[in-house]
Amino acid sequence: MMRLKMKGYGGSLYRVNAIVVKAYSFGENDRIVTLFTDRLGIIQAIAKGARKIKSHLLSATVPFSEGSYLLYKGRSLYTITQFDFEETHNKIARDMECLTCAEYLVELSMKVGTEYTDDRLYMLFKDGLKYLDNGIGEPELLVYAFSLWIMKLNGLKPNLISCTQCYSSVDDGIWFSAEAGGVLCSKCHLNYADSFRIDRSTISVCRYMEEHQFSFLSHLNILKRTRVEIDKVIKSLIRYYIDPDIRTLELLSTGEYTL
Repeated sequence: MMRLKMKGYGGSLYRVNAIVVKAYSFGENDRIVTLFTDRLGIIQAIAKGARKIKSHLLSATVPFSEGSYLLYKGRSLYTITQFDFEETHNKIARDMECLTCAEYLVELSMKVGTEYTDDRLYMLFKDGLKYLDNGIGEPELLVYAFSLWIMKLNGLKPNLISCTQCYSSVDDGIWFSAEAGGVLCSKCHLNYADSFRIDRSTISVCRYMEEHQFSFLSHLNILKRTRVEIDKVIKSLIRYYIDPDIRTLELLSTGEYTL
């Protein structure tokens, strides 16, 4: 991130890479956008005059557009002073399932991301959009993998190796509890009301997802039963540790992709 001083501006100017995650009109000529940046985290900025057809900032406010922004920090908002376009993930908008998945990535990121978040979350989000835009795999698998990576980056990675309570092997049966923070043995699971039984294949797939880049998801061929269990694991983690009411997660669960 470059911090600059320019004539005519009393504060600092910041050069960042960013992706537009939300945008709305403000007044007659302006637009306010929520930007996911590589160094400033998730911020709001105003693009003055962006609603005008010939505005050079019009493309800087299109959802899922990506580029280099020059921002001036005001008292309550950043102001976009310059935008160098790189790409727009416009294919996402043509498929309602992909669009809903992208909205889930946005909603989850905004729950855990703050101003001055480091660039790991930004790169994770960027890679997720690329996965959806390129159509290289199933959107459903990205939702699972992205959720596990979010947990990992926030120090909430579930224990998927041995019993979270007694550290014994789980060869004779595997249960999972979000409250416990991972897998449990046949005895310890009795201490957790939210525990449920899962198959070893579910653990294997979850471990694979949190250890590989999204592009490797296309190599997976997952049985329906395993998908159901992974879905249950992900939902229990997100609802317990991040937010019990993630709107887009419910849309994905029901298959109702109208936003």
